[in-house]
Amino acid sequence: MDVRNSYMGPEDTCGRRAPVSTVVRVIFFVVTIALAFVVVIATKGRFSRLGSLHFRVLWLLFLGLAIQIVLEVVDFPKDRIEDVGIAILLLSYVAILGFCFVNRKVKGMTLIAIGVALNVLVIALNQGMPTKDDVRERDGREVHVPIEQTVKHRPQEDDDVLGFLGDVITAPGLPNQQFSVGDIVMALGIVDLCFEGSRVPRRRGVVRPVEPQQS
Repeated sequence: MDVRNSYMGPEDTCGRRAPVSTVVRVIFFVVTIALAFVVVIATKGRFSRLGSLHFRVLWLLFLGLAIQIVLEVVDFPKDRIEDVGIAILLLSYVAILGFCFVNRKVKGMTLIAIGVALNVLVIALNQGMPTKDDVRERDGREVHVPIEQTVKHRPQEDDDVLGFLGDVITAPGLPNQQFSVGDIVMALGIVDLCFEGSRVPRRRGVVRPVEPQQS
């Protein structure tokens, strides 16, 4: 039986909501990096080439990620989430997108930027990332429990703008691990970046000398 927005247990009657887990996202991107490494190995790429990739203004990326980490661990005032909180979050994304733009010539970076932009779009339009309910078991029944609102995430609603871009994609067999279209696009971009970065660059305009034919 599937009961939506039903609070049957003692915890639910108190209005408790499911906290957003950052562990899920860490695991997601760790798996993405692992997949990228497998692709490099399977295609006989060179990790030495990958390690020689040069990124400009790397501090912008670190700044944006640092802001988001702080927003996750700090208990932000609930009454300022939808104004000050969202403004700071969007500022962090501006830094990350700035990094992507400066390094747009790196193959794979454009795809990563598109994924980030998709997440920014849905967050800006809805003052937070619409996220599917967690699924909990109560007395042998599945109960959908809305997630706890944070600066970045908020419970999914029927009138969300472009809600399909939110954290509404569930991993098979893992009902409480939600991802967005933007997350998947970013993951593909990371894999593409590692694949292309491990290749020996092709030189354009280089003509191979023709060996003289023996008579």
